[in-house]
Amino acid sequence: MPLRVQERVIGIITLDRRKPGGYDAEEVRLATAFADQVALALENARLYQQAEQLAVMKERGRLARDLHDSVTQALYSITLLAEAAQRLAGAGNLEQVRSYLGRLGEAALQSLKEMRLLVHELRPPILEKVGLVGALQQRLDAVEGRSGVETRLRVEGTLDLPVRVEEGLYRIAQEALNNALKHAAASLVTVWLRAEGAQVELEVADNGIGFDPEAVSDRGGVGMLSMRERAERLGGSLSVLSAPGGGTRVIIKAEICGGDPASFRSLVSSLDFPEVFS
Repeated sequence: MPLRVQERVIGIITLDRRKPGGYDAEEVRLATAFADQVALALENARLYQQAEQLAVMKERGRLARDLHDSVTQALYSITLLAEAAQRLAGAGNLEQVRSYLGRLGEAALQSLKEMRLLVHELRPPILEKVGLVGALQQRLDAVEGRSGVETRLRVEGTLDLPVRVEEGLYRIAQEALNNALKHAAASLVTVWLRAEGAQVELEVADNGIGFDPEAVSDRGGVGMLSMRERAERLGGSLSVLSAPGGGTRVIIKAEICGGDPASFRSLVSSLDFPEVFS
């Protein structure tokens, strides 16, 4: 049976049986339907791999821009502040020196936060080793905890997620946490994971300064565009609830199958094929 994708043959399935007499029309129909499903699953897997490669390239570009836009500029500001404080100290203007040193300390602390974010993103993936819950806890401990932000991780239900869904949710959580650390000035961040039936929900909430989502929706600001695209790739949706002075809640709802090509295996196992396909 040929495996066809848009009239292009990408492979074949061969069938053998011990009994003589060939195959009847019903068996041919079932074999054709099975071959079509296999071809579709293989093509989806190829497109998914292609999309993942493009996403990696985009992520590298984003990290390079973040490194230039945040850390490099912050270090340059620190250098200027240090030089100015040195000149003022030589002139005996200690009051101005204290002011510049205070600003220098704030800039250095912000640079440290940015570097922790970038270093954490550049580390090898830990999802395969510790799972989504463990990866989120490590992230909260390594970045938010060291930055003086109180963190909480809550899990409801039994999580048994495909790898693709875990990775997508982790990246969305990472983006939401980055925004909270860089923009919200929050003292508390809470991450909820809820699983019920075929749906999983992720929520990242902070008690920070908040913002008006409508004011940034057209620009796709605060990383919302990236999070929304990731949520849609999981077959889900993203909601952002916030108001000035009222903190921010980022909520993602996704299907556990999430369009994962691997879910084709469950489809195959559920089909009742005759002996010829065993």
